[in-house]
Amino acid sequence: MTKGSLKVIVVEAKKLSDLDLIGKSDPYVKLVLDENKSQQTTIKKSDLSPKYNEEFDFTTDGQKELKVEVWDRNTIGSDEIIGSEVIPLNTVYTKGYHDVWIKIKAKNDKRNHGEVHLILEYAV
Repeated sequence: MTKGSLKVIVVEAKKLSDLDLIGKSDPYVKLVLDENKSQQTTIKKSDLSPKYNEEFDFTTDGQKELKVEVWDRNTIGSDEIIGSEVIPLNTVYTKGYHDVWIKIKAKNDKRNHGEVHLILEYAV
């Protein structure tokens, strides 16, 4: 795979699991292309079906997948991961465009912890 430009639009999320005891989770989405390339959305306060419509640009160099993580921002203590999923990039590399809803799962739990809507665009 040659070097190229990957645009990722985080459109929205829905049905996210609520990790907070009081109130609702404050979710944000983190996109991880590799250990040196990651970006994240803004935090949406008390919203389990947030709308983001945020665009991110990555320079690709043969990466085969994009990891999508959904986190809950905590004011006290560390942020907690709601769930994650890995998207293979072969479809977007081949077609140049991929509009997808992905189900996120917690590390040791196969249950669905919500969904994230992404649009990926690739250009050389």
